[in-house]
Amino acid sequence: MSSITEKAIANVPAISITGLSKSFLNNHHYVLEDVNLSIGKGEFFILLGPSGCGKSTLLSMIAGFIQKTSGELIVDNEEVSKPGRNRGVVFQQADAALFPWLTVRENVEFGLKMKKTPKSIRHETSAYFIELVGLKGHEQKFPKELSGGMKQRVQLARVLANDPDILLMDEPFGALDAMTRRTMQTELVRIWKETNKTIIFVTHDIQEALLLGERIGVMSIGPSSKIETIYSIPLPYPRQFTNKEFNTYYQKIQNHFD
Repeated sequence: MSSITEKAIANVPAISITGLSKSFLNNHHYVLEDVNLSIGKGEFFILLGPSGCGKSTLLSMIAGFIQKTSGELIVDNEEVSKPGRNRGVVFQQADAALFPWLTVRENVEFGLKMKKTPKSIRHETSAYFIELVGLKGHEQKFPKELSGGMKQRVQLARVLANDPDILLMDEPFGALDAMTRRTMQTELVRIWKETNKTIIFVTHDIQEALLLGERIGVMSIGPSSKIETIYSIPLPYPRQFTNKEFNTYYQKIQNHFD
């Protein structure tokens, strides 16, 4: 393959959004209006904003769960019309995502089983991700036996086990205690670097956004929300919130919400 062709492929965005709008109530109330965004393959992108600004709605549209009102939404060169295996979603509420009649291991292996992955590979994959999210020893428990934070970790392990190209994450660490949350943030960066997955991560926490993202899209306050400003964050990983540059970016972003 020529270097020109390789460069052209590298520059093709994983996600391309142009003039995207979403309205409810007979098109009189816009939740999102004229959203424009391009996300490169392998990029870690943060959607940051207060509750009610439409960031979860935008994530659900990219996932294919909610249909657009107008505009263009392209994922891997195809217009989004429904969910796809190339997009794995980690929901904000784990209870809605897990099967209560399956154990932790069975939940993590569910997608692999549907794809008829051999049992030995399913067990090896689930064991790796269960340990990664800190649930080793809980493999045979059912969701009703788990805390809210543990349920969220099961959900994350299941999505990662399915190996999608794109991870869509809706405040996935919000239910975790501070220490576990920091551990999972560090592990997510490691997984991203190892797999080169494209990640869109929704949060209202500026510190979390700066610890994780290569770029941060700050959403305007709704209704009719859009991505107001995009910050490129060139800080090396792992990032420390005590770093002077880190705090400079923090103050710049905080100014949007003061």
